[in-house]
Amino acid sequence: MGILYTIMTMFRSWNIKGEISSNLHWFWQIVLFPFLVTRTCWLLVALYTVGNYLPNPTYAKYAERGFYLTHFFPFDIFTRWDAGNYFSIVTQGYSPSSDLHTVYSNIAFFPLYPYLVKSLGWLGLSMPDGYYVALGVILSNIFFLLAAVLLYKMIIEFFGFSEKTAEKTLAFLYVFPTSFIFSSFYTESLFLFLILLAIFAGWKNNWALASISAFLLLLTRSQGLFAWGFLFLFYLERREWNIRKIKPDILWLLLAPLGLVAHLVYLYRMTGEVLAPFVAMTAWGRANDNPLLNLWQNLSSSYLDVFKIDLIFSLLFIACSIYILIKWPQKSIGLLSLALSVLPIGSGLLVSVSRYLLIVFPVFILAGEKIKNENIEKAIMAALLTLQIVYFAGWVNYYWIV
Repeated sequence: MGILYTIMTMFRSWNIKGEISSNLHWFWQIVLFPFLVTRTCWLLVALYTVGNYLPNPTYAKYAERGFYLTHFFPFDIFTRWDAGNYFSIVTQGYSPSSDLHTVYSNIAFFPLYPYLVKSLGWLGLSMPDGYYVALGVILSNIFFLLAAVLLYKMIIEFFGFSEKTAEKTLAFLYVFPTSFIFSSFYTESLFLFLILLAIFAGWKNNWALASISAFLLLLTRSQGLFAWGFLFLFYLERREWNIRKIKPDILWLLLAPLGLVAHLVYLYRMTGEVLAPFVAMTAWGRANDNPLLNLWQNLSSSYLDVFKIDLIFSLLFIACSIYILIKWPQKSIGLLSLALSVLPIGSGLLVSVSRYLLIVFPVFILAGEKIKNENIEKAIMAALLTLQIVYFAGWVNYYWIV
């Protein structure tokens, strides 16, 4: 409760420059209205394509029964693939497979999001599956809205860009092809909110709150390790890289991994593996010894597919991150952007790459700042939104999109 109170206090007391209206008009126009429009659009796409769109024959059993995790259609369309693993943690807890290296298991998934979703289940109450699905989707949407508000204001106050840049940044984020994941039974919204909160807290020299955010990031997904490392660089950057300016508050950052360590100990007792989540990831082909070979195999087909599109996005994000690292004064932000852009293809796989790129917020800011021609902006957004609709139609009908 203390963390929530701190966050609420920050939102209330945030004094933005005069270019932002004192009322909430910007929130409705730039954050909430496009949020409602895109979600309504996705619902309509789902209603039309189910029954009129050939489902993935490999997973015809789900299409035939008409749902994946719950019978309630508006929520179930936001639950596919990895959502099942998070859901299993909520309802059954962690369950190791016969061989973590080769057999899929929910051990590979981090605990914060499913533990938040479990809510009343922690009290020993037996809740219906639909309750957990609905709560998970609602939480994802809440965290995304909080992240959108933080990002909008940080672009102006911390990064020093214009309100127009902030508006375009959010627009690009909303229409990115896999943006529907922010409303799904996944961790992207939570992760984006926490990393933005950590940066904001560090910017305000509130390293206790930044460390709490890092503590939670490390329990959200594996990329939290890089976010934690980034915060040390950000701390030194805030201290102008002067060792003499380092204060005892840096010790807060050293305490951040305690939650992850406790989780690893818990899983070690269950599996006998010291780094059980990371070992379990290898069952999906992650951490392959020959990533270049894997990339070539993914790209060897003669037709345009999701993998090739994802590689294009990856290369674009990497190039933009390098530009940010060189040009922006916040070098730590550039390094974070580059790390989060490279990681998705570091294993040689192109599976789910465009989903992982959603959290690389500096690239979206760069797009909002650099794309000034209105016709070019509209053309890019139209192309991205078209691809988003195609992706969501495939996602709803059990194609592996993300």
